[in-house]
Amino acid sequence: MKEPYRELNFYADQVEIRIEGFRTERLINKAMKEGLDIRDIRMISPTEAQCRIPSYQLASLKKQAKAMYRITVKSRSGFFFKAAKLIRSPMRIIGAALIIVLVISQSFFVKTIEVSGYRGIPESELRKCLEEAGISKGTYIPGINWNEAEEKIYHDFPQVTWVRLVYDGRKIFLDISEGRMNSEEEEASLMKKDSREEREYYCNIVADYSGYIEKIGSYRGLALAEEGDYVRKGQVLISGYVPIEATVYSEDWPKEYFVRAAGDITMIVPYRVNFNQERYIRNVHDKDKNDDAEIISDKTEKSEKQIKDKAYQQIRQWAKENLPQNAQIVKKDLKFSYKENIIEVGVTLEVRQQIGIEQEILIGQENSDSAGD
Repeated sequence: MKEPYRELNFYADQVEIRIEGFRTERLINKAMKEGLDIRDIRMISPTEAQCRIPSYQLASLKKQAKAMYRITVKSRSGFFFKAAKLIRSPMRIIGAALIIVLVISQSFFVKTIEVSGYRGIPESELRKCLEEAGISKGTYIPGINWNEAEEKIYHDFPQVTWVRLVYDGRKIFLDISEGRMNSEEEEASLMKKDSREEREYYCNIVADYSGYIEKIGSYRGLALAEEGDYVRKGQVLISGYVPIEATVYSEDWPKEYFVRAAGDITMIVPYRVNFNQERYIRNVHDKDKNDDAEIISDKTEKSEKQIKDKAYQQIRQWAKENLPQNAQIVKKDLKFSYKENIIEVGVTLEVRQQIGIEQEILIGQENSDSAGD
């Protein structure tokens, strides 16, 4: 018998037996030489042994044992044996079938609904809208009209600009993007004046300085830079254009949606400034206190400490006039160049400051990652 079929026959229907008699090992060795598949042999004592054997070979073993040995079946196992036992019990078949049908049928009904993306609309109102569209816990998933549900959300909530309604297994996902609803006065004002401060609009966050990104965090939108990147003034750092990866196939699936980008961006901005200061300190004194007509003036060259103290004073004054209020000088490097009567001070500064300004996205025009280039 081929090995695969030998293994199959053994595990399909096997019995565990006890053999009792004088020198039980003789019977086992003889049976195995005759081709019987005996396994898991355990010698309990010189007159007792236990082993496993396929059920259909049990009669052959008993024939060889004759009256010299007593063979007792302790247990029987194997999937053929269990299947036959199950067939003899119709109630077990019916119970197993009912369990299988119940498990399969449950996979077609909604278990949970997850709602995200809302700001001004209460979550309870969105769930109520879904329920009115026929989507709630326990709903039969193949019977849901997805297009009708999306259209109802757009109809009931005009401020919604984008809807994604999909399912994964037994879980429903509703994700929306909403704009701000304008009052009648605001709508009238917008008709007269197209002001970005008076309406909801989509925008990128762009760099208003060139420098190295120290930290970037996006609240809304897609971050396009990482910590340590060098970016130029005008480069888009957080994009209000967000691509969508479809989770189900649909020809009408939107490829992107737009938001008003927002986030916190800290940058190390390098500055190069130059100052001039007098090289000499003039000393003025009278030659004769009784004769104030003649005055003698002499001069001494500044020490390095005096030059640096003056330079730091000039830097503080320059920072007060030119840097934002939240800026912090983290490093400064001074270089001195001595001329005839002046000292030129070259200063390189590294300044930590919050950056980022809004740049409106004009829908229908190509969005550039680097508006300043």
